[in-house]
Amino acid sequence: MRRESLTHKLTVCLVSATLMLSFTGLFISGCGSSPWTNIILSSPKGTGGRAFAFDQARNILYAGGGGVARCTTPDTDPTWTAMVGGTKVEDVTSVAYDPSHDVLYAAASAGVYSCADPERSASWKTTNGVGANFALAYDSSHNILYAGTRAGVYRCTNPESAPSWAHTGGGVDGSTVSSLIYDPAHDVLYAGTDSQGIGIWRYQGDTWTNTDRDFAKSKTIGSSGDLAYDATHNILYATAESSHEIDNTNSRKGVLRCTEPDTDPTWTSVSGQLGSFIIGALAYDQATNTLYAGAYVWEPPPLLEMNGPEPKLNTRSTGVWAGANPDTNATWTDTGGGVSKQGIGGLIFEGGALYAAASGVRDYEDPQTPVTGAGVWRYKK
Repeated sequence: MRRESLTHKLTVCLVSATLMLSFTGLFISGCGSSPWTNIILSSPKGTGGRAFAFDQARNILYAGGGGVARCTTPDTDPTWTAMVGGTKVEDVTSVAYDPSHDVLYAAASAGVYSCADPERSASWKTTNGVGANFALAYDSSHNILYAGTRAGVYRCTNPESAPSWAHTGGGVDGSTVSSLIYDPAHDVLYAGTDSQGIGIWRYQGDTWTNTDRDFAKSKTIGSSGDLAYDATHNILYATAESSHEIDNTNSRKGVLRCTEPDTDPTWTSVSGQLGSFIIGALAYDQATNTLYAGAYVWEPPPLLEMNGPEPKLNTRSTGVWAGANPDTNATWTDTGGGVSKQGIGGLIFEGGALYAAASGVRDYEDPQTPVTGAGVWRYKK
C-alpha cells in the first residue's frame, strides 16, 4: 500500500483527531463583534466534521468526519442531527449532494455510500467497495459521480439508482487523489494528486491531461491539496506543496491560481503573506470575488521527531484568511474571530455564508492543555 499524500494525511490527522461533533446538548456561542460564530461545539462523543456539502433549496448543511451530520437553517438557527442508519459510515473525508435526485454521497474508508432523502432520513447504503475514498465530485448534467482514491479516479453512472463504476485510468492512475472539483460550464473535472501523479490534472473527453504545460520537464506544481473554482473568470485555485520526500523542512507553495485551466492553463502564486503557511482548505465567494484559505499548523509524527531535527512550527499559520480580488492580485486579510488560532481542515461558501471545520486552539508550549473551540464555525457579515 502506497503512502498517502502529505496534504491529505496531515489534514485528516489534524481534523479527525479533534473535530467530534456532539448532537446532544448543543451550545451556540457568539463571538462578540466578530462575524464568526461557533454553531456547534466538539465533544468526545458523536460525529466528526471536516468535509461539507450544501442543499441550497432546503438550506441544509451536511458535515462529514467520523460519520455524517446534517444541520438545518445553519445561517440562522442551526439544528444538528446525526445521520446514523442502514450501513455504518465512518471516517468520511468528502461529501457531495445531488439536488436533482435529492441524494447525499459520502466518501469513506471502506467505499462510497449514498443516502436518499437525506433531509428526512439517514439510511445509508454502499454504492462501491473500492476501498479508501478521499474525494467526491458530482456532475449533475450527466448524472455522474466521481470518486478519488489511492489508485486514481473512478466514475459512476446512475449513482442514485443503478450505480455502475469504471476506472478512468490515464495520468492519475496509481495516484492518491486528495481533491476533485467539477466545472459544469466547460464539462471539465479537475483532480489534485499526490507526488505520484504530481499536481493538478483535468479530465475532458475521457482523457486526463496535466495542467502544468511543461509537466514532463518542470513538475512545478508538486503535490496538490484542496481546490476551488471561480466560474465567472474561469479560474482554478489550488493549495500545493513542493514535490519532495517527507522531511522536516515543511516546504510549501501556498495558494496557486490557474487561468484558462480547460484550454491554456497558466499557474501563478497568489500566496502573498501566506507563502509560509500550510493551507489545508479553500472556498470561493463568487458574489464578492473573495477566496478564503484555511491554515493549520503541521504536527509531525513522532517518528519524524525522533529521526530528524526539531521541526519548525509556525504557530501563526492558523485561522481563515480572506483574499480579495484573487483573479488579479490577492490581498490577504486575517478574518480573526474565534477561528484565528485554530487549525482549519475544511471550508465551504454557500447560502451567503462561509462555514469552517476547526480543530480547536492548542497551547503549543503546554501540549497537555485541552484543545478548545473545535467544531463548525459560521462566518457571516
